[in-house]
Amino acid sequence: MTALEVRAVTFVHGTGRARTTALAPTDLTVAAGQSLAVIGRSGAGKSTLAEIVLGLKRPAAGTVRVQGEPWNDATRGPRRARRCLVQGIPQDAAASFVPSRAVGSQIADALRRLGVADGSDAEVRVHRAAEIAHLDPLLLARRPGELSGGQAQRAAIARAVAAEPAVIVADEPTSALDAATADAAASAVLALAPSLGTALLIVTHDAALAARCDAILEILPATEVA
Repeated sequence: MTALEVRAVTFVHGTGRARTTALAPTDLTVAAGQSLAVIGRSGAGKSTLAEIVLGLKRPAAGTVRVQGEPWNDATRGPRRARRCLVQGIPQDAAASFVPSRAVGSQIADALRRLGVADGSDAEVRVHRAAEIAHLDPLLLARRPGELSGGQAQRAAIARAVAAEPAVIVADEPTSALDAATADAAASAVLALAPSLGTALLIVTHDAALAARCDAILEILPATEVA
C-alpha cells in the first residue's frame, strides 16, 4: 500500500521580482514498510521537501497525499485530526526537546497534543516506543542535556514512533553524531520501516546511509532543472 505520495510539489521564496524557486517540481512514492533516501547538493531543497511532507510548509504547487488521502497542498495543510499520521526525526535531536523537562513526559505531552493518547495510555505508548527505539526506559526520566547524542536521537525516534504514524520523515538523522553513534542511529531509524510497516523518508548527505535504503531519489537545484 502506498503510504506517501508527492506529485509535482514545488516551493518558492518571495514574491514578484524577488520570487525564487527553492524546490523544483518533485515526485516520489513510498510504500508502507519501505524507505526512500532523498539526496542532492545543498540548496536543492531537500529539507524544504521534508518540511512540506511534515506539513510545516505549504507547497507553491503540487500535492502530498498520505494513505491515499489529501495531506498538504497550496490551499490546505494537514487536518488537525490527521497530524499524527506524519512524524519527524530532527537533525538536532536534543535541541528539539525542552531543556528543563524529562524527555518521557515531553513524549507523553506530544501524544496528548496530537489527540492520540492520554494518561496511562500515553505512558504505555511512551514505554513501548522507547523499547522500539532501543532507549533504556530509565533514560525517559532524564532531561535532554543529561543524554548523550545517541541517546537523544533514540529519544527523538521514540517520540516519532509513539504516535504510530504512517510516515516518518528523518532530516539528516546522523549528521550531528560521531561515526560509531551515527551507524547505530542509522540502523535504529532504518529498522522502523520493515518492523512497523511505516513509510520512511530520509533526507541525507550520507551516501552510506542512502545506500542502505530501499530506494534513492536525487533532487537537483531548481536552476539545473530544464
